[in-house]
Amino acid sequence: MTRMHIAGITAMSALLAAASPALAQDKGAEAPAQKTPEEIIESAPETAWRPLDPENTIYMDLPAGTVVIELKPDFAPKHVARIKELTRQGFYEGLKFHRVIEGFMAQGGDPKGDGTGGSSLPNVEGEFSRDTNVVEDFHEIGRDRTTPRIGFIDGMPVGAQPEALRAFKTDRKVDLWPLHCPGTMSMARATDPNSANSQFFLMIGDARQSLDRRYSAWGWIVDGYEASRRISRGEPPLRPTPIMRVRVEADIPQAERKNIQVFDTDSDIFVEYLKTRGDISDTGYVKNICEIRVPVRINGKIER
Repeated sequence: MTRMHIAGITAMSALLAAASPALAQDKGAEAPAQKTPEEIIESAPETAWRPLDPENTIYMDLPAGTVVIELKPDFAPKHVARIKELTRQGFYEGLKFHRVIEGFMAQGGDPKGDGTGGSSLPNVEGEFSRDTNVVEDFHEIGRDRTTPRIGFIDGMPVGAQPEALRAFKTDRKVDLWPLHCPGTMSMARATDPNSANSQFFLMIGDARQSLDRRYSAWGWIVDGYEASRRISRGEPPLRPTPIMRVRVEADIPQAERKNIQVFDTDSDIFVEYLKTRGDISDTGYVKNICEIRVPVRINGKIER
């Protein structure tokens, strides 16, 4: 019995010795290191970047630099058409930002400079929200404490009602709307919701609770946000900041255009980027969508 026991131990030792190289190899193998947010963006394929449409991009020259704005006709087609029409007329050149509130917004586009003026064109009807069925490329990334569905459409932050609500609404529409986060461009108006004309404002703070679905957002700042932050504050400012020039990119000579590409927000890579940054929890809760900056590539350099 003793020999059989020893023989069993010897056999077991031989098996363990034979298996030890494999065990050591498994123990030494490590899981691939998680990429940093920067590495995720830098290693993304070229297909993850999209160019801007020159016909729906405007350059606004301010004393502190040029602000590049992507227009969103899928949200507010009538307002986009108005902005482009006045831009091509040269209407905005020389006008000043007459009402600028820190942490809120900067308002301009009034030839009178006191908030009561406009162009000779008729007013524009409000375009505060759209049906999710008629807007393409809505990429839902989660929810937050006030909005059941939030995400992006080609870089612009948006919110939406639950899709299940459609069956219970008499108009069978599920609303989707742009979020008034810093960098959003929107149209000023009087008390009448259909009174927008030429005045606009750019967001320098988070005003989702007071402005969403009440004002028509028509674009977002892709580049030059820091230049917009340097607009003089006041109601009115002591030295109002002038709008030096506004142009539709399609009307600008090719040599004067910036090569701007925006990261595709309708992709799993973008969601991975946000989760790695900690913007989205594992349960789909979005920390603060207004603090998310969509990566932009300008003349080959990635900016975030």
